Amino acid sequence: MSGRRVFVSVLLAFTLVDPAHAARSVAELNEAGKAAYGRGDFAAAERLFLQAIAEAPDEPLLHYHRGITLMRLSRWPDAAAAFQSALRLDPPTDVAAAARAGLRSIDSLLRQPGPAGPRAGETTVRLQRLGGNWVAQVRVNDTQVARFLVDTGASTCVISPGLAAALNIRPDRHAPPVPLQTISGLTRGQLVSIASLRVGEVEAEDVIAVVHPLGSSMDGILGNTFLARFMVTLDPAQGVLRLSPK
Repeated sequence: MSGRRVFVSVLLAFTLVDPAHAARSVAELNEAGKAAYGRGDFAAAERLFLQAIAEAPDEPLLHYHRGITLMRLSRWPDAAAAFQSALRLDPPTDVAAAARAGLRSIDSLLRQPGPAGPRAGETTVRLQRLGGNWVAQVRVNDTQVARFLVDTGASTCVISPGLAAALNIRPDRHAPPVPLQTISGLTRGQLVSIASLRVGEVEAEDVIAVVHPLGSSMDGILGNTFLARFMVTLDPAQGVLRLSPK
């Protein structure tokens, strides 16, 4: 995994190829959308990305940006359509990879629960709203309960340096850092393996994560190195995360 780019809240840097007068307008809309996304105002971010798309409908990265934002609004079918639009526009390799990762990450979310009720072995986890995000209580290494943002668009879990140090979760000193694509651009972090992550009644062992600062409001990100092991339903109306065995 160390040779591949990891996508965490994957809004990529934007480079325009339109004429100068259009580029300024689209670039400003794109930057405003990224700023709205960064402060958790996802409805405003989606409106701004739509305006940018109206100016530059053939720019795949704008569709990808909108798809990531729609995921945060729990509009799974619209997010899938946005990712597919990006892929139809012959995007650069990194944008194509990110769009495909986005589609994979919401595949189970697009499947509505059947009329028979809860799946066998399903656990329901109450989430806390934090701005435009959902946060879960996660027990790490069966030792400490921490606040992890639930991010179905993140290809890997992330753990803060403080929590990693407190639990003696140490990266391989000889392993190179891996690239992380975030809302603010490209950064880097160290890969670690977390012995156990428990959310509600479900547990995953030997979970790959990246050590990276996250700010004071959270201790980690619950990404797809954990979520992809389960059938996942995020119910924003009820404020719950449902996990069941695959």
